[in-house]
Amino acid sequence: MLFGYPIAATNDNWLHECLCEVNRSIHDTVDAGRCYPGWPAILPVAHRERLSARTGFRDRLANYDRTVRRFSKANRARILEAVTDQNRLSDLLIGRCNCARLAELPKIVHKPVKELFDFAFDRLTDLGVRDSHYIGIYETTQDHVCPFCGVEYMDAPGAPREALDHYLAKSIYPFAAANLRILVPMGNKCNSRYKLTTDIIWRDDGTRRPAIDPYSHFRVQVLLDDSEPFHGESEYTPKWAICFVPDTPALATWDEVFKVRERYCRDHLNPSFPSWLGIFGSWVRSARLEIDSDVEIVDALRRYEECLAACGMQDRAFLKAAVFRMLRRHCEAGDQRLLSQIKNLVAHSGIS
Repeated sequence: MLFGYPIAATNDNWLHECLCEVNRSIHDTVDAGRCYPGWPAILPVAHRERLSARTGFRDRLANYDRTVRRFSKANRARILEAVTDQNRLSDLLIGRCNCARLAELPKIVHKPVKELFDFAFDRLTDLGVRDSHYIGIYETTQDHVCPFCGVEYMDAPGAPREALDHYLAKSIYPFAAANLRILVPMGNKCNSRYKLTTDIIWRDDGTRRPAIDPYSHFRVQVLLDDSEPFHGESEYTPKWAICFVPDTPALATWDEVFKVRERYCRDHLNPSFPSWLGIFGSWVRSARLEIDSDVEIVDALRRYEECLAACGMQDRAFLKAAVFRMLRRHCEAGDQRLLSQIKNLVAHSGIS
């Protein structure tokens, strides 16, 4: 993830908090041997008026109550513990704690839990929570691109909604299905081709892995400094070495799940490198720069790199800046073949 979302966008998390409070209330009632309070008395007073007409909650909560009453106190405690632990997002993502996944809970509770929390997630749209969440993200982020790849644009509020990914898959962690802390707008390719329903904190082989917290994350720099200028996909294409700074285990999970390095090389760097060089040549011509010497070539590359870096993430500028930084550093190191290539490029652009 190249940058994080503002935590303030998750402030309107009342529906999730309401459901967790109701869930605890149901367990307390059962443990005390009392009858189900009924509808809408089961709802917290603060949300009763807003939800009392939502009879879909009434029916699903009553079904959940009937189901948990069939368990022993120990099994009810396991379920309630899962409610809490599946929502310990910060601790889960850094590996400080684990939680029971749905498949590890008694099978008879699976359907009532999924029906209740899936229904709650769908109601985020009806209740306006989803729109306010997206607006809060869009209006406070500088770069309106998917932070999981940096190349897909995010449409403005009012357009058809972007994919809202369950960072912790709701099929695995249903008690967090309506929790805004795990709901992240994501580009369509990242969501529907790569992330899908992947368990972000457990690999398929059963090993644990740390993951980025989308709402508590620093900016990541993409560097290509260790790339070789030639002999990549073709003789005149660099052999790319992509580095993320800072390099952390959580970033390794991001790359593993979203195939970031693979996508950058296949979809952007390899096919676009020749045209990016050509645009650089046009820029040199329009700026009327003289690059007869090695020093002048390095200076032109530095100026172009700085120009791209100032563009942020628009139109893959962060990748382009990394490319020209790499070329500039190799030229500074005296790579004569690369220096000659740049001179020839400029010459064919009509400079010398």
